Amino acid sequence: MPSAAPADTLYTKAGDIISGKLLTFQDGLCLFKTRYGAPITLQGKELAALVTEDSYRMTLVNGDSASGRLVREQDGRNRMQTISFGTIDIHADAIQAMTRIFESGIKDEVNAPQARSPSFGEDGVSKAPVDFLTGSTVLLAPGKMELEFGLQYKHTRSSHSLMNVGYFQMSAQEARQLELATTVRAGLWGDVEAWFTLPFTHTGIEQISSNQYVRNASQWALGDVSAGLQYQWLEENAERPALSLSLTLSAPTGKKRYYAPDDTWLDPLSNGTGHWSLAPGIAFVRSSDPGMLFGGVNYRFSRERTIDGYRIHPGDGLSAYLGVGFALNERLSLGSRLSLAHYRNMQVDGQAVAGSGKDPLDLSLSVSYRLFERWTLSPQVTFGLNEEAGPAYLSLRMNRRFQ
Repeated sequence: MPSAAPADTLYTKAGDIISGKLLTFQDGLCLFKTRYGAPITLQGKELAALVTEDSYRMTLVNGDSASGRLVREQDGRNRMQTISFGTIDIHADAIQAMTRIFESGIKDEVNAPQARSPSFGEDGVSKAPVDFLTGSTVLLAPGKMELEFGLQYKHTRSSHSLMNVGYFQMSAQEARQLELATTVRAGLWGDVEAWFTLPFTHTGIEQISSNQYVRNASQWALGDVSAGLQYQWLEENAERPALSLSLTLSAPTGKKRYYAPDDTWLDPLSNGTGHWSLAPGIAFVRSSDPGMLFGGVNYRFSRERTIDGYRIHPGDGLSAYLGVGFALNERLSLGSRLSLAHYRNMQVDGQAVAGSGKDPLDLSLSVSYRLFERWTLSPQVTFGLNEEAGPAYLSLRMNRRFQ
């Protein structure tokens, strides 16, 4: 736990401990009023740690900024209790300027007990919901659990006129898919988080060759279940972002078929990849209150499998994303994320299929709103930015946290 301090306190690299009041901190120069004499001036690079009673908006030498109160751990580490994103490491000699915050209510918030680091929203009640960071960092402390209910809707349609059978006759194909997914996340030992997702889909298809030829098909089916681990490798400090490692395993529990040319209209009934896959990855989070930058990269390995009599190996894929999120207040946050991927050509019976690779690119915009003390609602819209990414689709997540 951070050590309490009755006043502002300076800890110098020379070993001095000075109590008093911080007057100004500008351009790397600290003006500090002591209890026993005239104010003293110290350069920021001389400081080992700085403890403040009040909240400040701080600008670091690398250009980042954050708002909160500085504390000192028993092991000597200097830390910042940020207003929006929990506690992070900070070096006193990396501070360029500090401006005191006089807004009402902030002091009570930053003086509240803090969870272990990294805690990007792990307590959830007094901090902004940061669901846009899911998959980019560990959000749950050991012993805590989260249950997520996800709803996703996709709709595709293509059509053209059939002039040879009448002005108003149409040829069309339409597919609608509704996915219901339940995800359980749990904080394990140390800085490890685990998750498991169970999806169900309902797909409806209609193919129209003309008014006389209309075919329909629909199904409820289990999708590909997946599970994973997220490990917080490095905590964020003034010099580097927080880094985490992940490993995702996906099982081919969904349906996957390769239809003959006359039956390709049934392709949307395939709601799975048909293959076991393993995807290691690395992600980062960099906070600059009230904004956060995050991103990551992973490589997906897939296992060969025989489907419909064909020995198929899907192309392995490299995917990456970059996003930014903003904590507007303790209930509302906004997030955006740009994702891209490259999948190699698939192989059928040992022969590569030229042109079967994909390079999807999409953009997601999300909002997270805390409905109740431990319930968060997160609507999201995803836009496909190229043909391989597909059409835009909507999703909605509702999260419930448990102690």
